[in-house]
Amino acid sequence: EMLDQDDAFDLVLMDVMMPEMDGLEAMQKIRANPRHKNLPIIALTAKAMKDDRARCIEA
Repeated sequence: EMLDQDDAFDLVLMDVMMPEMDGLEAMQKIRANPRHKNLPIIALTAKAMKDDRARCIEA
């Protein structure tokens, strides 16, 4: 919601394991907005499964 109200963000620091909406879903929603297509997103996770990196990059 904040990204829709303000363009003054240089990057997003995303927790992949958030309650309600996980970080992957949130990243996909951010990328769905053309204004944020090139906004850098740094994803952090305590879950270190082999495919997590690829899933974050895909999002």
